[in-house]
Amino acid sequence: MVAIKGLINRLWGGGHQALEEQQTDEEDGVGAARIGQLKREFAEHPSKGLTPGRLYQILEEAEQGQLKAQSELFEDMEEKDAQIGADLGKRRQLAAELEWQIVPPDGADAREKRAAEQAAEVFSSIEVEDLILEMGTGIGHGWANLELDWDRDGAMRYIEQPRLRPHAWFRLHPDDQNRITLRDHSATGAELWPLGWIQHHHQARPGYVARMGLHRMLVWPYLFQNYALGDLAQLLEIYGLPARVGKFPRNATDKEKATLLRAVVNMGKDAAGIIPEGMSIEFLEAAGKGSSADIYKVMLDWCERSKAKAILGGTLTSGTGEGTNTNALGNVHERGQASLIRSDVRQYAGSIRRDILWPMAALNFGIEKPQRAPRFYLDTGETEDFKQLADTLPTFVDMGARIPTWWFHEKTGIPKAGDGEEVLEARAQPQPFGPAALKGGLQGSLKGPLLPDRRPLAALRQDDQEATPAEHIAGRLAQDASPVMGEWMARIEAMLASAESLEEFREMLLAAQETLPEEGMGELLSDAMQAAQAAGRFDVENAEAGTESGARNDA
Repeated sequence: MVAIKGLINRLWGGGHQALEEQQTDEEDGVGAARIGQLKREFAEHPSKGLTPGRLYQILEEAEQGQLKAQSELFEDMEEKDAQIGADLGKRRQLAAELEWQIVPPDGADAREKRAAEQAAEVFSSIEVEDLILEMGTGIGHGWANLELDWDRDGAMRYIEQPRLRPHAWFRLHPDDQNRITLRDHSATGAELWPLGWIQHHHQARPGYVARMGLHRMLVWPYLFQNYALGDLAQLLEIYGLPARVGKFPRNATDKEKATLLRAVVNMGKDAAGIIPEGMSIEFLEAAGKGSSADIYKVMLDWCERSKAKAILGGTLTSGTGEGTNTNALGNVHERGQASLIRSDVRQYAGSIRRDILWPMAALNFGIEKPQRAPRFYLDTGETEDFKQLADTLPTFVDMGARIPTWWFHEKTGIPKAGDGEEVLEARAQPQPFGPAALKGGLQGSLKGPLLPDRRPLAALRQDDQEATPAEHIAGRLAQDASPVMGEWMARIEAMLASAESLEEFREMLLAAQETLPEEGMGELLSDAMQAAQAAGRFDVENAEAGTESGARNDA
C-alpha cells in the first residue's frame, strides 16, 4: 500500500481519495456540504426570453470563468432545437457505434501485454457506447467531465462505469482559462481529484475551454431562428384567417354597431354568427401574404443550413440541402462528415488512454510512462477499394516493390489468419497443358512437367454421361501431341532457367519461335481435322438414314 501511495504521489501528486470514494459523494466537512448543494440545484433555462444582449452577457461571463449560464443555455439548445439535437446526436452516435479495441504499445514487453489484456477485460464489462456518447457532449460544450468509480479485485484495481456530471457543476479557475474546477461557492472552485475524473477537452474549434465548444458557433443561428420563427407565427396568426369587414347602414344605432362588431370578432374563431338584416360582412384576403411568409422562410432555411454545416460539415448529410444536389456532391459532404468523426474518435481515445488506461497500467503493473500504456482505438472501418487494390498491387509487386502483408490486411480490413485456422484457397483453374507451378521466381525450377493432361476429355466427364465424338478426337489429339509438346516444354524450361529477367525470357521466346519443330504438330492437326470431318459426315448420313427409315415405318 505504501508503494502504491508513493507511485500516486510521484505520478499524479496525490489521488488516494479517488480510489476509495467519489469526490461528489463526500460525506464530511464543509467541502462536502458545498458540493452536495450542486445536486439540489435546478436549471435556470436561460434560453427563455433570450435576447441578443442577454446572449452576449452569457458568453462574456463564460469567458470570465462562470460557465453555469452558458452550459445551461447549451443544454436548452439541444433540447429545444430539433436540428441541433438531431445532428449532434448523429455525430455522437456515429462514433459510439464503432467497434473498439485495446492494444499494447509498439514493441510491448510481457508486462505491457498483460496490462492491455487486463484493460480489455475491464472495458468488456462496461458500456463503452454509453461512455463515448457521454464524452461526445464535449463536442458542443468544448469539454466533458466524467467521474470515475474505482474498485478492486485483490491487488488488481479497475474502474466501474464512468458517470457524466452536469456541465453546470463546473467553472474555470480565475488564474487559468483551461483549468476546470468544481463549483463550491469559493473564489476558485474545488480542484478535481487526480485519478477521479476523465477530463475530456474536445477541440471542435480552437481556443481555450470556454470558447472551443461547437455551441459557441450555433448560438447565433439558434437565436436568429427563434426570432424568425416567432415573427412567422405572428404573421400566420394575423394573415392565417381572412380579414373580416362589417358594414352597417347609415342610420344604425350604437347597439346595432356593437352587435355587428361582436359578430365580426366571433366569426374569427367560431366561423359562425348572426347579424341584423341590412348589415353585411365581407372577407378580404391580405395582399402579398405568400411573399411575406417567404421572407421568414429564407431566414429559417439559412439558419438550418448554417447549423448543419457547423455540426456535420455539410448540408446533404443532414437533409437540409437544395433540391438540385448531385450524387457526387453528396459524396463530398459525406467525406467531410467522416473526417469529423475520425477527429472525434482520436480525441476520445486520447482522453481514455490518459485518464483510464494509464492509471490502471501504473497501479496494477507499475508502468509509469504514459506512452507505454495500452492504446484505445475506435475502428472507423475505413478500407481501400478492393477492386482498385487488386488492379494496382500486382503491378507494384512486379516492379519490385516490397509490400508487407500487414499493410495489405490493414488497408483491406481482412484479418490475418492465425496458426491452425482454416483459410480460403484459390479455386483450381483448368490448365490447357497440365498442372504446373513455379517456385523461387525466374531462377527456380518447374514443379512438374508442363505437359498436356494425358486423360482424354471423355474420361473427365461424369460416369452417367456419354462422351461425344469431338471429345474422343480431342482426347486422342492430346495424347498424340504429348511427345511434340514435351520437346517444346523442355526447350522453354531451359530458357526459363537461364533467363535473368522477364524481358530476357521474352526475347528468348521470340527468338526461338521460328526454330520450334512444327512438322509433327502440323501432321497431328491435319489428321484431327480429317477425323473431325469424317465424324461429321458419318453423323449426317446416320441422321438421314434414320429419317428415311422412320418415313417407311410410318407408311
